[in-house]
Amino acid sequence: MHGVVTSIRLARMRKFAGLTILAWLWSVVAAFPQEPSTRKAIFILDREGFYPKLGSLTVGSGFASGLGFRDRDLFANRGSLDLWGAASVRRYWAAETRLTFPRLADRRLHLETWAGRREYPQENYFGLGPDSNRDDRSDYAFRTSYVGGRAGIRPVRPLLVGGGVEYLEPRTGAGTNRRFPNVEQVFAAADVPGLASPSDFLRSSAFVEVDYREPRYARRGGLYRFDVSRYDDRRTGAHSFNRFDADVQQFVGFLAGRRVLALRLFASTSETTGDRVMPFYLMPTLGGHDTLRGFREYRFRGPHALLAQGEYRWEIWSGLDAALFYDAGKVSNRRGDLNFEDLESDYGFGFRFNTNNGIIFRADAAFGSRDGRHLYLVFGGFF
Repeated sequence: MHGVVTSIRLARMRKFAGLTILAWLWSVVAAFPQEPSTRKAIFILDREGFYPKLGSLTVGSGFASGLGFRDRDLFANRGSLDLWGAASVRRYWAAETRLTFPRLADRRLHLETWAGRREYPQENYFGLGPDSNRDDRSDYAFRTSYVGGRAGIRPVRPLLVGGGVEYLEPRTGAGTNRRFPNVEQVFAAADVPGLASPSDFLRSSAFVEVDYREPRYARRGGLYRFDVSRYDDRRTGAHSFNRFDADVQQFVGFLAGRRVLALRLFASTSETTGDRVMPFYLMPTLGGHDTLRGFREYRFRGPHALLAQGEYRWEIWSGLDAALFYDAGKVSNRRGDLNFEDLESDYGFGFRFNTNNGIIFRADAAFGSRDGRHLYLVFGGFF
């Protein structure tokens, strides 16, 4: 009987602590300028058949919701089909169909194909390079249709090697956010490469990935991914370029995984030949909930980017972690300037509601940047 009473008391204490944390989060919302920002939407319910798709569509879209359908029993349980559509409070919307074969040839062959459409009507643009001005914030719309596929071979369990092709039809237009001027009202055409000349791209890519995280919301292990891509402008030829991305993540756990040191280093660089120019909407960006959390979404943009992040996470109770974090990074217009000098930085703290398969919801409060304080409430995680 005493054990039952103790269990009831513990349950009540946990419930009270959870309500206290949620109340604190809402009080912080009133104290910080909220920067609604989101990554791709996540599947809150990992289930077969119809499911609600909740979360977000991209950085800056705001909260999104929609409906999806999933079937993992195709072709004798070797394939899975995912279809979904969602729209956000800021009138962003997206739809996608994806067919995946992850366990072919005794789990050594991975095949995947997809097609989709994205409509993002209120994207931020501050200019290119590290010296872009916060006061030059402008607005544009971005729309794209895409179809593609990839194949990967797994010679040993942690290693996946492969490549893919994807056809993209990106288009830009006037933004719908009336609080800010359109891009062409603030910047000359030369400062927004690709804005006035629509291009269709055939993207061919090769990748190497080593993933030995345990579990997926990692308490230990690492994820190392390297991508090389060729964007071939099939319409005008003026915006063809090559791009190389490297994303290295390491997780060091101790005290039975209840404490985790999470580290990330990301770098992206590109090259063009002749008088070709990389379009601005395909350049890497920093700023927002998944990169420099002390800055507005897409605050920095350039053909080359560097980002370093660190988090110290500790378990409050099962399913809830707290975290201290630090972000530092920069963009540059020249590859030679891509170094660890003159980095933008921020720091802060947050909470992660999680399962072994990933972060369900997180809240991050960021300080220490020249953009001021920022709070991000986000469905899903990023590393």
